[in-house]
Amino acid sequence: MRNNRLSKLSAIVCMTLLPIGARGINISIVTSAKADSTYLVEQTESTSLKGVKGGLVVCLFPEIKYQTFYGFGTSMSDANAEAAMQLSPQKRKEAVRLLFSKNDGNGYVFCRVPMGSNDFSTCDYSCVEKEDKQLSTFNINQDKKHILPILNIAKSFSKELRLLVSPWSPPAYMKTNGKRINGGKLKPEYRSQWAEHFAKFIKAYTAEGFPTEFVTIQNEPEAVQTWESCIWTGEEEGEFAAKYLRPILDCNGLGKVKILFWDHNRVRLLDRAKATLGVQGAQSALSGIAFHWYEGDAFSQLRAFHEMYPDMLIMQSEFCTGPNKGRTTMPYGVWNDLELFGHEIIGDLNHFTNIIMDFNPFLNTKAGPFHNRTIGGIPNIVVNDRSDSFSPQPNYFAMAHFSRYIRPGAQIILSSCSEEGSGIEVTAAINTDGSVVCVILNRSNQNRATSLTLSGKKIKDRILLPAHSLTTVNTK
Repeated sequence: MRNNRLSKLSAIVCMTLLPIGARGINISIVTSAKADSTYLVEQTESTSLKGVKGGLVVCLFPEIKYQTFYGFGTSMSDANAEAAMQLSPQKRKEAVRLLFSKNDGNGYVFCRVPMGSNDFSTCDYSCVEKEDKQLSTFNINQDKKHILPILNIAKSFSKELRLLVSPWSPPAYMKTNGKRINGGKLKPEYRSQWAEHFAKFIKAYTAEGFPTEFVTIQNEPEAVQTWESCIWTGEEEGEFAAKYLRPILDCNGLGKVKILFWDHNRVRLLDRAKATLGVQGAQSALSGIAFHWYEGDAFSQLRAFHEMYPDMLIMQSEFCTGPNKGRTTMPYGVWNDLELFGHEIIGDLNHFTNIIMDFNPFLNTKAGPFHNRTIGGIPNIVVNDRSDSFSPQPNYFAMAHFSRYIRPGAQIILSSCSEEGSGIEVTAAINTDGSVVCVILNRSNQNRATSLTLSGKKIKDRILLPAHSLTTVNTK
């Protein structure tokens, strides 16, 4: 089935809106379903609904608007870029196009870049040499090997590519344990120098044609890992932002760079926010919070954060499937990845998230490369360098159901399902061109059919929601 995905993908991208709804409203419907492992297949009037249980109603209210959504994206660690670089130039361009093109790809507009190596890198590297306390040896030479060449291709498809920069660890000499791995903390005497390091990195990327819009202070600041990691308390993040990072970025002409904090799991988001934003000056220095998904849902914490800090941006900065979701050695994704991604994105959009970025766009057939860890992850696209080919995975198609239709600048709107708790989940948005998009996840074992109403008026009588499926409805 994987061999058929790209041909199907090309056919679906070229489809036109079908006038199958109410008078004056064009509707297109695409579905990915587990039963036959098909992705982004168009529903038409001939789609069979024989024997399918109805009674379900999905209601959309575009007049009730919530947060502005700025777009979807992915990451580009050294290993991700290196995997893509193993493809021939033409195949490499095709693979990157599938992620970043808004015409015939997923239309990603954001990309997260590590400052120095992380666990998905080909080696351990820093931007300065050992004991360089003056930062005189600062360079981004490793990024020029893999990351920047791939970003340049991405930018050819996504002209306004927007970057998030995140460090996994400061240089070893700045840390209490003298290592970039196994946790440790930033020594207090290096706070100013570490902030200067941020400024140098941002300027170096700007010189390459990639200005930075966001930075996070630390990736997963409560995790001691066998790979690059560093521990920060909430108060330490707040103090670093207010007294060091914000002033030094401003002094370097980088006042437009937005600083985010936490960059760790959502289940502890609210407690962390209170600790960090309780530091004097932190609220004015920080622009928002970033989070990951790895310990569970806790979507209500996003809503609570928004209610407490309504002017703060909320970013989903990392989520992926891999060892933390029960994987062992299999490099390829499974259907459940699509449902996990669908559930995550719907929950985030329904709880005031403004930006969503997944993790690991490209990896090879061994789920890597990686270092300082024992197992890799499941990417959007698996690269096979031996056959000069690539294979989009279920999580790629999950992202497509949202990112191709909910475009930058959209506003999330009120949506509801008549049978909450039945395995049916829904989110919706209105784009700047007036089109209304609805994404429906059916995690149940039963085929269902739903009618669709828009501002109280029925616009489509029966839409097929196969068991274990993801369906996108686009109305205009």
